Amino acid sequence: MASLPFIAEPSLPTKSTNPESISSSTASTSDNDSEEVVSPNTLKSPGTFPSRPKLGSRKSSGTIIVPRDHPEVETKYEDYPPEDARAMSPRRNSEEMEKLSVEARAAVQGHAKSLQSGLAALAERIETVKSDHEKLEKQNVALQDYIGGLTRSMSNTNAVSSSKAKK
Repeated sequence: MASLPFIAEPSLPTKSTNPESISSSTASTSDNDSEEVVSPNTLKSPGTFPSRPKLGSRKSSGTIIVPRDHPEVETKYEDYPPEDARAMSPRRNSEEMEKLSVEARAAVQGHAKSLQSGLAALAERIETVKSDHEKLEKQNVALQDYIGGLTRSMSNTNAVSSSKAKK
């Protein structure tokens, strides 16, 4: 099993307006291998930031989950009116379920009736459009026969007049 290389943890850069504090902070870290944990209240010069403590000296933040029976948890039991969403439970009794199913069934039946009436209106409209189409188609055939008869009579009269003109 290969060992992983050790990577040193980066520290936060320090800001300082005083050049002596920079040299003293670098000298103190090179002299001691262990870093001192400095709280923000005990900073010696304004504008300097404490360095981050090493991984081994940091405390675990722990879990964020707090049990319900923890003494610092306040549980409030408030009464809400029955129509308030906060008072509604996902579990309903059989009377409520029956009332909801009757209302839902009535709503679906009303919607179905409106769809059926719309469908009936569309079927009626289709029938009227079909009858109009058949009527127009018959008129179109009659016009084509009339135009065909006129063109034949015109060609006959043109043929007769051209034969008389040649004589």
